[in-house]
Amino acid sequence: MIFMALFLGGCGLVPQRAGVEIMTYPTAKVFIDNKEAGMTPYKNTTLLPKETEIRLSAKGIEWKRKIKLENGVTTVIDWEFGKTERDSGGYVLSMEKTGDKNRAGLMINAIPDKAAVGIDGEIKGYSPIRLEEIGEGDKQVTISFPTYKSINVFAKAIKGYLLSIEARLAEENAPNTVPENAVTASPTPVVNEKVVTIKQTETGWLRVRMSPSNTGEELGKVKPKEKYKLVEETNGWYKIDLDDGRQGWISSRYAEKSE
Repeated sequence: MIFMALFLGGCGLVPQRAGVEIMTYPTAKVFIDNKEAGMTPYKNTTLLPKETEIRLSAKGIEWKRKIKLENGVTTVIDWEFGKTERDSGGYVLSMEKTGDKNRAGLMINAIPDKAAVGIDGEIKGYSPIRLEEIGEGDKQVTISFPTYKSINVFAKAIKGYLLSIEARLAEENAPNTVPENAVTASPTPVVNEKVVTIKQTETGWLRVRMSPSNTGEELGKVKPKEKYKLVEETNGWYKIDLDDGRQGWISSRYAEKSE
Protein backbone atom coordinates (compact mmCIF):
# COMPACT_ATOMS: atom_id res chain seq x y z
CA MET A 1 0.00 0.00 0.00
CA ILE A 2 1.54 3.30 -1.05
CA PHE A 3 0.52 6.68 0.27
CA MET A 4 1.60 9.72 -1.76
CA ALA A 5 2.09 12.96 0.12
CA LEU A 6 2.91 16.51 -0.94
CA PHE A 7 4.85 18.32 1.78
CA LEU A 8 4.68 22.12 1.73
CA GLY A 9 6.94 23.84 4.21
CA GLY A 10 7.60 27.51 4.77
CA CYS A 11 6.25 28.65 1.40
CA GLY A 12 3.32 30.90 0.69
CA LEU A 13 1.90 30.93 4.20
CA VAL A 14 1.01 34.18 5.98
CA PRO A 15 3.21 34.82 9.08
CA GLN A 16 1.81 33.13 12.20
CA ARG A 17 -0.29 30.81 10.10
CA ALA A 18 -0.10 27.04 9.76
CA GLY A 19 -1.63 24.65 7.27
CA VAL A 20 -3.10 21.17 7.13
CA GLU A 21 -3.71 18.95 4.11
CA ILE A 22 -5.79 15.79 4.59
CA MET A 23 -6.29 12.86 2.21
CA THR A 24 -8.34 9.78 3.08
CA TYR A 25 -9.86 6.68 1.58
CA PRO A 26 -12.80 6.56 1.53
CA THR A 27 -13.88 10.22 1.67
CA ALA A 28 -14.19 11.44 5.26
CA LYS A 29 -15.76 14.35 7.11
CA VAL A 30 -13.20 16.69 8.73
CA PHE A 31 -13.57 18.26 12.18
CA ILE A 32 -11.04 20.79 13.51
CA ASP A 33 -11.27 21.47 17.24
CA ASN A 34 -14.74 19.86 17.21
CA LYS A 35 -16.01 22.12 14.42
CA GLU A 36 -17.02 20.62 11.09
CA ALA A 37 -14.61 21.94 8.45
CA GLY A 38 -15.48 20.05 5.25
CA MET A 39 -14.79 16.80 3.42
CA THR A 40 -11.57 15.18 2.21
CA PRO A 41 -9.51 15.89 0.24
CA TYR A 42 -9.17 18.94 2.48
CA LYS A 43 -6.63 21.78 2.61
CA ASN A 44 -6.46 24.85 4.84
CA THR A 45 -3.43 27.16 5.16
CA THR A 46 -4.99 29.77 7.46
CA LEU A 47 -4.92 27.94 10.79
CA LEU A 48 -3.22 29.23 13.92
CA PRO A 49 0.08 27.51 14.85
CA LYS A 50 -0.95 25.66 18.01
CA GLU A 51 -2.00 22.23 19.27
CA THR A 52 -5.12 21.38 17.29
CA GLU A 53 -7.46 18.39 17.40
CA ILE A 54 -8.13 16.82 14.02
CA ARG A 55 -10.99 14.33 13.77
CA LEU A 56 -11.94 12.34 10.68
CA SER A 57 -15.17 10.37 10.27
CA ALA A 58 -15.97 7.89 7.49
CA LYS A 59 -18.76 5.28 7.44
CA GLY A 60 -19.15 5.34 11.21
CA ILE A 61 -15.41 4.94 11.88
CA GLU A 62 -13.41 7.78 13.44
CA TRP A 63 -9.75 8.79 13.59
CA LYS A 64 -8.73 11.50 16.06
CA ARG A 65 -5.41 13.07 16.94
CA LYS A 66 -4.07 16.20 18.63
CA ILE A 67 -1.42 17.71 16.37
CA LYS A 68 0.95 20.59 17.00
CA LEU A 69 0.69 22.82 13.93
CA GLU A 70 3.94 24.67 13.23
CA ASN A 71 4.12 28.24 11.95
CA GLY A 72 4.82 28.34 8.20
CA VAL A 73 4.40 24.56 7.80
CA THR A 74 1.64 22.51 6.20
CA THR A 75 1.07 19.24 8.06
CA VAL A 76 -0.05 16.33 5.86
CA ILE A 77 -2.42 13.58 7.02
CA ASP A 78 -2.96 10.53 4.80
CA TRP A 79 -5.25 7.83 6.18
CA GLU A 80 -7.04 4.75 4.88
CA PHE A 81 -9.98 3.47 6.89
CA GLY A 82 -10.37 -0.29 7.14
CA LYS A 83 -13.21 -2.22 8.73
CA THR A 84 -11.34 -2.28 12.05
CA GLU A 85 -8.49 -0.39 13.69
CA ARG A 86 -6.12 -3.24 12.86
CA ASP A 87 -6.56 -2.98 9.11
CA SER A 88 -6.57 0.84 9.07
CA GLY A 89 -3.38 2.80 8.55
CA GLY A 90 -1.65 5.92 7.36
CA TYR A 91 0.62 8.69 8.53
CA VAL A 92 0.99 12.27 9.79
CA LEU A 93 3.84 14.22 8.16
CA SER A 94 5.15 17.52 9.46
CA MET A 95 8.43 19.37 10.06
CA GLU A 96 9.96 21.55 12.73
CA LYS A 97 12.91 23.92 12.90
CA THR A 98 16.09 22.49 14.43
CA GLY A 99 18.33 25.57 14.57
CA ASP A 100 20.99 23.72 12.55
CA LYS A 101 20.99 25.34 9.10
CA ASN A 102 23.55 22.86 7.76
CA ARG A 103 21.56 19.64 8.18
CA ALA A 104 18.19 18.18 7.22
CA GLY A 105 16.92 15.55 9.65
CA LEU A 106 14.24 12.87 9.93
CA MET A 107 12.33 11.42 12.89
CA ILE A 108 9.93 8.46 12.64
CA ASN A 109 7.63 6.81 15.15
CA ALA A 110 5.64 3.83 13.89
CA ILE A 111 3.19 1.19 15.00
CA PRO A 112 4.24 -1.61 15.16
CA ASP A 113 7.53 -0.80 16.87
CA LYS A 114 10.80 -1.88 15.20
CA ALA A 115 9.43 -1.24 11.71
CA ALA A 116 12.17 -1.01 9.08
CA VAL A 117 12.87 2.51 7.83
CA GLY A 118 14.35 3.04 4.37
CA ILE A 119 15.31 6.18 2.48
CA ASP A 120 15.44 5.94 -1.31
CA GLY A 121 15.60 2.15 -1.10
CA GLU A 122 18.32 1.90 1.58
CA ILE A 123 17.47 0.64 5.07
CA LYS A 124 18.59 3.20 7.67
CA GLY A 125 17.34 1.54 10.86
CA TYR A 126 14.22 0.67 12.82
CA SER A 127 11.52 2.75 14.47
CA PRO A 128 11.54 4.74 16.61
CA ILE A 129 14.44 6.45 14.85
CA ARG A 130 15.95 9.92 14.58
CA LEU A 131 18.48 10.75 11.86
CA GLU A 132 20.21 14.08 12.23
CA GLU A 133 21.26 14.27 8.57
CA ILE A 134 19.59 12.73 5.51
CA GLY A 135 20.64 15.31 2.95
CA GLU A 136 18.55 18.01 1.35
CA GLY A 137 16.09 17.33 -1.47
CA ASP A 138 13.26 14.99 -2.45
CA LYS A 139 13.17 11.74 -0.48
CA GLN A 140 11.17 8.52 -0.59
CA VAL A 141 10.76 7.19 2.94
CA THR A 142 9.57 3.59 3.28
CA ILE A 143 8.24 2.12 6.51
CA SER A 144 7.68 -1.65 6.53
CA PHE A 145 7.13 -4.62 8.79
CA PRO A 146 6.44 -8.30 7.92
CA THR A 147 2.70 -9.13 7.52
CA TYR A 148 1.84 -5.39 7.53
CA LYS A 149 1.19 -3.12 4.57
CA SER A 150 4.15 -0.86 3.83
CA ILE A 151 3.86 2.92 3.74
CA ASN A 152 5.81 5.09 1.29
CA VAL A 153 6.07 8.82 1.98
CA PHE A 154 7.40 11.26 -0.61
CA ALA A 155 8.74 14.41 1.07
CA LYS A 156 11.24 17.22 0.59
CA ALA A 157 14.01 17.48 3.18
CA ILE A 158 15.14 21.03 3.93
CA LYS A 159 18.24 22.14 5.82
CA GLY A 160 17.38 23.58 9.21
CA TYR A 161 14.28 21.39 9.54
CA LEU A 162 13.45 17.97 10.93
CA LEU A 163 10.92 15.92 8.96
CA SER A 164 8.60 14.16 11.40
CA ILE A 165 6.49 11.11 10.46
CA GLU A 166 4.05 9.30 12.74
CA ALA A 167 2.83 6.17 11.00
CA ARG A 168 0.50 3.30 11.71
CA LEU A 169 0.84 0.27 9.44
CA ALA A 170 -2.30 -1.70 8.64
CA GLU A 171 -2.24 -5.45 9.14
CA GLU A 172 -2.61 -7.54 6.02
CA ASN A 173 -5.52 -9.98 6.30
CA ALA A 174 -6.13 -8.97 9.91
CA PRO A 175 -8.00 -11.90 11.52
CA ASN A 176 -11.34 -11.41 13.20
CA THR A 177 -11.29 -11.37 16.98
CA VAL A 178 -12.06 -14.82 18.43
CA PRO A 179 -13.70 -15.08 21.87
CA GLU A 180 -11.34 -16.49 24.49
CA ASN A 181 -13.47 -19.60 25.11
CA ALA A 182 -14.40 -20.24 21.48
CA VAL A 183 -13.67 -23.66 19.97
CA THR A 184 -11.49 -23.35 16.88
CA ALA A 185 -10.22 -25.82 14.33
CA SER A 186 -6.71 -27.14 14.89
CA PRO A 187 -3.99 -26.43 12.33
CA THR A 188 -3.87 -29.06 9.62
CA PRO A 189 -0.78 -31.30 9.94
CA VAL A 190 1.27 -31.68 6.77
CA VAL A 191 1.32 -35.35 5.77
CA ASN A 192 3.79 -35.22 2.89
CA GLU A 193 7.16 -33.78 3.78
CA LYS A 194 7.44 -30.30 2.38
CA VAL A 195 9.95 -27.52 2.69
CA VAL A 196 9.68 -23.75 2.70
CA THR A 197 12.18 -21.33 1.23
CA ILE A 198 12.48 -17.93 2.86
CA LYS A 199 11.78 -15.06 0.45
CA GLN A 200 13.44 -11.67 0.34
CA THR A 201 12.16 -9.29 3.02
CA GLU A 202 12.41 -5.55 3.57
CA THR A 203 14.67 -6.14 6.58
CA GLY A 204 16.93 -8.90 5.22
CA TRP A 205 15.59 -11.38 7.79
CA LEU A 206 12.31 -12.85 9.02
CA ARG A 207 11.17 -13.34 12.62
CA VAL A 208 10.38 -16.84 13.90
CA ARG A 209 7.73 -16.77 16.61
CA MET A 210 6.58 -19.25 19.24
CA SER A 211 2.93 -18.89 18.17
CA PRO A 212 1.20 -18.06 14.83
CA SER A 213 0.62 -14.41 15.66
CA ASN A 214 2.37 -11.07 15.19
CA THR A 215 2.33 -10.75 18.97
CA GLY A 216 3.93 -14.17 19.52
CA GLU A 217 7.24 -14.24 21.40
CA GLU A 218 10.24 -14.09 19.07
CA LEU A 219 12.17 -17.36 18.89
CA GLY A 220 14.82 -16.30 16.39
CA LYS A 221 15.39 -15.07 12.86
CA VAL A 222 15.85 -16.77 9.49
CA LYS A 223 17.36 -15.35 6.32
CA PRO A 224 16.24 -15.19 2.65
CA LYS A 225 17.00 -18.30 0.51
CA GLU A 226 17.31 -20.56 3.57
CA LYS A 227 15.19 -23.76 3.48
CA TYR A 228 13.35 -25.41 6.35
CA LYS A 229 11.11 -28.44 6.84
CA LEU A 230 7.43 -27.51 7.00
CA VAL A 231 5.72 -29.04 10.04
CA GLU A 232 2.26 -27.43 10.08
CA GLU A 233 0.41 -24.59 8.47
CA THR A 234 -2.51 -22.47 9.55
CA ASN A 235 -4.08 -19.27 8.27
CA GLY A 236 -1.18 -17.12 7.07
CA TRP A 237 1.51 -18.98 9.03
CA TYR A 238 3.99 -21.87 8.54
CA LYS A 239 5.49 -23.89 11.39
CA ILE A 240 9.07 -24.88 10.56
CA ASP A 241 11.86 -27.04 11.97
CA LEU A 242 14.89 -24.93 12.83
CA ASP A 243 18.43 -26.25 12.53
CA ASP A 244 18.81 -26.52 16.30
CA GLY A 245 15.77 -28.79 16.68
CA ARG A 246 13.37 -26.10 17.83
CA GLN A 247 10.13 -25.34 15.98
CA GLY A 248 8.57 -21.95 15.35
CA TRP A 249 6.12 -20.01 13.20
CA ILE A 250 6.86 -17.68 10.27
CA SER A 251 4.58 -15.57 8.12
CA SER A 252 3.63 -17.48 4.94
CA ARG A 253 3.78 -14.19 3.03
CA TYR A 254 7.56 -14.36 3.18
CA ALA A 255 8.04 -18.07 2.42
CA GLU A 256 7.52 -20.31 -0.61
CA LYS A 257 6.27 -23.85 -0.06
CA SER A 258 7.46 -26.77 -2.20
CA GLU A 259 7.60 -30.58 -2.18
